[in-house]
Amino acid sequence: MKVPRPGAVAIGAAATALLLSATTATATPDRNDPAILSSTGVTLTGDWNGDGIDTPGLYVGGGAWRLRNSNTSGSPEISFQFGDPDEQGFPVVGDWNGDGVDTVGLVRGDTWFLSNFLGFPVADVVFRYGDPGEQGFPVTGDWNGDGVDTPGLVRDNQWFLRDSNTTGGADARFTYGDQNEVGIPVAGDWDGNGSDTPGLVRDGVWLLRDANSGGLANVTFSYGNPWPAHWPVTGDWDGNRTNTPGVVDFTQDPALWNLRNSNTTGFGEITFTYF
Repeated sequence: MKVPRPGAVAIGAAATALLLSATTATATPDRNDPAILSSTGVTLTGDWNGDGIDTPGLYVGGGAWRLRNSNTSGSPEISFQFGDPDEQGFPVVGDWNGDGVDTVGLVRGDTWFLSNFLGFPVADVVFRYGDPGEQGFPVTGDWNGDGVDTPGLVRDNQWFLRDSNTTGGADARFTYGDQNEVGIPVAGDWDGNGSDTPGLVRDGVWLLRDANSGGLANVTFSYGNPWPAHWPVTGDWDGNRTNTPGVVDFTQDPALWNLRNSNTTGFGEITFTYF
């Protein structure tokens, strides 16, 4: 039996709320799209040790997480269980409490289960965000520059962002992308101003915007091959407080990670295999 520490909530806990309209994504890859999964799991990135550099991770399903603290080939350095053996939730990563370390979460429908500690098997924060049976693509980021990552949902070209890890409605709603958008949603601090903003990756073309509002991309460049051969990832690979692109090549075994330190067209500057 797993006993939650004080203030923690068992991963199976639930609440009730109805937050957003009933429109659902039809073109953007959603959380159930099998092409999001490599042969071994969902690729993730985060700053797992608080050193200011994002590094790789993998959610292998069944609540199992495998994380590494450097952008080099090697075995997982952090392995733990967060979620049920038959877990159907979608994995997310963020700094939920502003301590400078990224930790993990799971999104089941409209219920978000977030952990503030790597390796602890229960959720510290549970809230509802989205509609019952929500299929919008989950995104996370520090949307208001307060140092805390919070939830977002993307349905086609509609972005719904919330500024706290609590039940409630979206604080920012805007259109970014085309109707029936086929691009993969990404989020990051593209200009180093401390706030995360939206991006889309369409067939290897990255379209990044520097504000959480409707409008055109501020930066456009090509990097990587079209999904599903390459799955896009984002992170601060060099510790300069700016997020830049990466792609994970699922056609290689083990998967080949290619990371770039600027939001420009070019070759990967950091290359390694991981799973």
